[in-house]
Amino acid sequence: MRAHANHPSNATLRPEDLDRRVNTLNKWWTGLLTMLIGRNGEIVSGSDRPTILDAVTSIMVRPEWTLPYQAAFAPSDGNGRPFLKSRSTTSLISQSSDFLAESISHNVRRIYAEKLICQMAYVVEKMSSRSVPASVVTFCGKAIAHAFFYCGGVAQILVRLWAIPQEMIRRVMAEHRLTRDVDLGSSMNFVLRNFPSTLHDLGFKSLKATVRYLRSRPRFPNGAARINWYGAWVQRWAGRDTDLLFIFTRNYYNLMSEHLPSDLMPQGRLCAPGHILLQAQLLSVLDSILSRNDIHSLSEPALGPSVVHNGMYGEADASATVLPLSPVATSRSMAESRIIILMRDYLSGPCPHSDEPKQIFATSFEYLMKAAARRVSVFNYNACFTLCDFMEEAMPILHRYNTQSSTSYTTPDWPFWLGVCRQMMESQNTMTQLRVYAFLYSLWGTITAEENRKHQVCLEWLLDEGYFYAQFNHWCPMVRAYYMRILCWRLGRISDWSSDLDASILTTLATRLDYVWSTFRCLQDTACSKGGPQLSTAPCSPAPSRQLLVVRNDSQPASGGMFLTFDSILSLPSSTQSTSDDRHSSLNASRDSKEPSTTKKPGSMGRMSWSMLKNMMPFTTPADPPASSNQSRGAKLKRSELQSPDPTSAHSSKHAESPESHLFQPHSFKFSLEWIGDETSPFGKERQLQRPQLPGNLPNWLERPDIDTLELKPSQAQGAAVNVGKYAGRALAEWDLVLAEFKVFSERRRTEGVPNQTQIETPTLGIETFRRPG
Repeated sequence: MRAHANHPSNATLRPEDLDRRVNTLNKWWTGLLTMLIGRNGEIVSGSDRPTILDAVTSIMVRPEWTLPYQAAFAPSDGNGRPFLKSRSTTSLISQSSDFLAESISHNVRRIYAEKLICQMAYVVEKMSSRSVPASVVTFCGKAIAHAFFYCGGVAQILVRLWAIPQEMIRRVMAEHRLTRDVDLGSSMNFVLRNFPSTLHDLGFKSLKATVRYLRSRPRFPNGAARINWYGAWVQRWAGRDTDLLFIFTRNYYNLMSEHLPSDLMPQGRLCAPGHILLQAQLLSVLDSILSRNDIHSLSEPALGPSVVHNGMYGEADASATVLPLSPVATSRSMAESRIIILMRDYLSGPCPHSDEPKQIFATSFEYLMKAAARRVSVFNYNACFTLCDFMEEAMPILHRYNTQSSTSYTTPDWPFWLGVCRQMMESQNTMTQLRVYAFLYSLWGTITAEENRKHQVCLEWLLDEGYFYAQFNHWCPMVRAYYMRILCWRLGRISDWSSDLDASILTTLATRLDYVWSTFRCLQDTACSKGGPQLSTAPCSPAPSRQLLVVRNDSQPASGGMFLTFDSILSLPSSTQSTSDDRHSSLNASRDSKEPSTTKKPGSMGRMSWSMLKNMMPFTTPADPPASSNQSRGAKLKRSELQSPDPTSAHSSKHAESPESHLFQPHSFKFSLEWIGDETSPFGKERQLQRPQLPGNLPNWLERPDIDTLELKPSQAQGAAVNVGKYAGRALAEWDLVLAEFKVFSERRRTEGVPNQTQIETPTLGIETFRRPG
């Protein structure tokens, strides 16, 4: 079945051939369902269940079942012959053959509906249990989607189980620029003509008609009265505990795209049966995630095994006893949220037919994200924080799909999302501001991929005169530290092949820094002339007794568990592994410069370890001594050739052919808030300030007068520069420390083998270090 699932002959079957195929498939389907349900006392093991469910799914998605539904709105095939119609030229024989074809078509629809109802009974029973295996959840999501489309009465029951408030539907309409009094009757009739007749009453015409329909009692189909529709499974059907709703969403969009007319506007897609109701339910899930009341986003009770989409992990299906875990142990990051997994799995995975379902899903989901973001208050710190977490995961997925897709889907609405960030910065909440800066720092390459957005972010926002002076001289040292690192590591880190926009950015940055320096000198001279206290030039630490340091962030090898081998004990320490002291690159650089004579050879530690182990374990004596540093570098060269370049390094592909680019191993670094001692702390001590510089070596095309040839005149702060006040001296001193941090890191990486300045890694910046969960 899997090899011939898409054979061209499946769409042009004669009624007699279709009847034979359907009867054969029905027998297989009945036997497999009987085995799963266990009517005759059969017991299916956990290892055999995924295979049986896969076989049932293969039978359920066969195209023979949907041919009668296609005959209602697709009267002819590609050769002009009607589906399931007789080819006889005699009138009596033709009428008899047409009656036979209609009888076979009715029989196929009846058998398909009966089997789907039988599967729904199995779905409700399994999803009501406490522990549900992953393969069962995947099968249930596909079974519900097909019953939704091809089993009359099931969709009407399922949408009412969501209990969608009227406000959710109104918000979805408002995001599509539809008023509450709009009437889409003509568009609904145009869209519904390609859908099965059993779904026509779920088409969206107006808000009033939809709400009135949802309040009415549904009609149960034949065989559905014995199913406990309102049982414990409703919570999971609403999007809790499992991936049931999200697997259904994926299959719903695949099936809906098969019936939707081509080139349909987003407003017209809302008329599809159940589409606006599904979007309203997903919007409620997004709202609960942003409000931190949803179990997907923070702490999830251990109700069963971890359930993910098919293909993510192995299909091991035997479930063990579930142990209760604490909320800290069950907390999951936003990257592990089920709705993010749905986006990543659907938009990045292969599509069996066309790319249209992905385009519809991406467009609809961005509408939901914007509707959920409009409801977040800028003064709700937790909601703003979670919204940034969600944007940081969702935006790269949408941007990657846009770059790889051949459809007309455009990039995410970046002006809207940048406007959201700017509004959150106006909340005056330091934690919200730090999270926005971390978001901009993490997605800088994606946000500034286009020149227009780069101009908007850099010149119209971050380097805006009033905004720059307010943030550069902010009262909170942590906010100043994050803002300065964006200026240094992102905005001011420009390569040699820069554009005119880059020159304008650096020139504007230099102008802003010079004005702060000039205003600081003016305030200092005024204080000296009047005998008042001068501005402090002692830099402040971001947090008490803590400092942001660049540390290695390489993933550590997984623990061997109970089966610990000697290979993990006898592994030699390589030059790329770092100790607790080596993780601090800036401190390590200063230590190496002060103590050059204490530097050991790369192979000395290896020889010492082997000599010690040889006395302890004589049966492990090596035949040859450890390789030298050059030999080990050559061995690593072969492994590094198979790895992809560091994603954080811009234009790394341009240097892939250079021999020097293979002589170093790219690493991952991050800014970490580490404890520092009072004797080594650079904070709290007055510094002798000079004219602020720009990060790195100035490009040749940037003309900035040298401090020896230009003497800036002290100026009084005016206009937007009135924010330059008593923190100007501290801010300028902290800017010098940030530049020194950038210089030390760059020089250290160059000495470690990085061939040029462009390929130097950029450390990541986050605030998970000091954020408390909850």
